[in-house]
Amino acid sequence: MKEVLKYVYDNLLTIITIITALIALWQTHKQIKISNKQFLFDKRMDKYITFKGILKLYEENKNLLNYESKDDEPIIVDFIFINLINNGYLEHIGKVIDDPYNNDYKKEFLLKLEEIKKISDEFRFLFKYKGIELISDFIYSYQDVLLELYKYQVLMKCMEKNKTPSREPKDYKALKKEFGEQKHRDRLYDSIKKLEDSYNKMISKKIINKIESKIQLSD
Repeated sequence: MKEVLKYVYDNLLTIITIITALIALWQTHKQIKISNKQFLFDKRMDKYITFKGILKLYEENKNLLNYESKDDEPIIVDFIFINLINNGYLEHIGKVIDDPYNNDYKKEFLLKLEEIKKISDEFRFLFKYKGIELISDFIYSYQDVLLELYKYQVLMKCMEKNKTPSREPKDYKALKKEFGEQKHRDRLYDSIKKLEDSYNKMISKKIINKIESKIQLSD
């Protein structure tokens, strides 16, 4: 017993150093774990807020999207587009619908669409939950509708150029056939239908309520 006490006494400083180091290591590990949880929480919250903003825009304007104009008249896409981007996250890309040939506006618009597609992918990894792909699909479909609205607007601008005095006047029916407007119209309506389907599936499965429970710091 005396030998044990002597050993402890002789090596007390070393033992204290080891214990101190172990405590520091444990505290560092705990702090890293807390930091990782906070980082995940912040990431989830950021993407979720963006998603909720897009969802709100869709719910406020889905009746507008469901309206199908007559085949003998153009779709008023600029009005639809402006309503679908009417929040702080998207409003800055609105200039592209008035001036679709402006390279700066177009670049900014396409970059935003890429950002939205990235958010769509990130949802699959940030929320490990069955059915999360429904939210991911909805986000992706939303940007696809914006893209098809833009493409249709480009078509309308091309058709308008054919109404200038330097050309022989043509009515809308003739221009529609010449520019293949029906193909672009159908593609736009298909994208809107996919968005509607993705929304309905997401709501019916109550995925939104389920992922809200995931946006929290773990114990």
